[in-house]
Amino acid sequence: MFPSTRVAAAAMLALIYMCSGCSRTPPDDPRRPVIATYASIAHATYEDTLLATRALDQAVDRLLAQPSPETLDAARQRWREARVPYSYSEAFRFYAGPIDAEGGPEPQMNGWPLDENHIDAVQKDVYNAAPGLDIIGNAKAFPEITPELIAAQNEAGGEKNIASGWHAIEFLLWGQDRNDPPESAGQRSHTDFVPTGDPATDVAARRGQYLKAATTLLISDLEMLVAAWDPTSPADAPNYRAKLVSGDIYTGLKHMLTGMAALAEVEMAGERMSVPLLSGDQEEEQSCFSDTTADDLRNNGAGITHVYFARYQRTNGETVSGPSLADLVKKADPRVAEEVDERLARTSDALGAIRNPFDREIQPDNAEGRTRVQTAIDALRAEALSIGRAAQSLQIFMSDMEGLGD
Repeated sequence: MFPSTRVAAAAMLALIYMCSGCSRTPPDDPRRPVIATYASIAHATYEDTLLATRALDQAVDRLLAQPSPETLDAARQRWREARVPYSYSEAFRFYAGPIDAEGGPEPQMNGWPLDENHIDAVQKDVYNAAPGLDIIGNAKAFPEITPELIAAQNEAGGEKNIASGWHAIEFLLWGQDRNDPPESAGQRSHTDFVPTGDPATDVAARRGQYLKAATTLLISDLEMLVAAWDPTSPADAPNYRAKLVSGDIYTGLKHMLTGMAALAEVEMAGERMSVPLLSGDQEEEQSCFSDTTADDLRNNGAGITHVYFARYQRTNGETVSGPSLADLVKKADPRVAEEVDERLARTSDALGAIRNPFDREIQPDNAEGRTRVQTAIDALRAEALSIGRAAQSLQIFMSDMEGLGD
């Protein structure tokens, strides 16, 4: 063989070796697009919440500029609208993601139940309210009401000393729910926001300052969450979304399944429904001032379906969708997929049957209401069990959750 021929043969062998090496390199995991779709839905949901909360902030400005029954009602309506996508978003919790990680904003966004006396003076014989700091009424101790003050005072001195977030704003907009008449929500008057003296000490003026500061703080927390899930983060400074989508597939899928199951079993069936059902205590109702708890629960349930089926319709009508957990489970075990589908539908029906006000549903003398709540609890627990089976079909192993069962 001539030298030139040997060189050519060696080059050919090297090329064959290189190509064979390329062919042995496994393609990227085909499940990764499922995690990418999940991240897109999370971003869209938080962005919708932020946009709706900015609309609430504008309504608060109008209320404080011109207090009236109409501007108060408008602010309440903007609060209700913003709660819808936020309630969806709770399916993105329970695995130390951006909202729940150490130092994350969840405790100052959605803390409850709250002792109203920590924020404002209230009628203390309602709910047997304990004496509180009365931040609004105590101008000497708290001369300036700012978002920073509210954040610092959240849970200060006790876990029910909630100073910030959705339910602090809810309390300021609706006031205490004295159940008069029994089916009504809080009956705060717009006159509670009409100043009559020095804004530094006037209670109505300070109440408005508190409402504005609490809304500003909530917007700041939502902006952080939107940024954490933003698909356009720079490559040299990847955010949570970028790390999740490019990271370990097993971990990403486990996060998705854990968020769904924990919301259904531990949070909804447990804290938000079983606890108030057992106690019959209005204070244990999540949105107890506006009496919109049943809506919260239905939207929490819808958030789980958004994750599982990878489909979310935004508030502007656009749809975010893509490869889903449902697709993976159906391919892995069609029988489990059918069970999950059926139980998600059953839960939706059961949650849809619960009536507002939730505090009337859980009263000991309301057998029909208590049955509706218990039926939804049972459906959620069965749903969580099926989510666990779905995880097993994908060889994803989640930690046991107390009370998980058919």
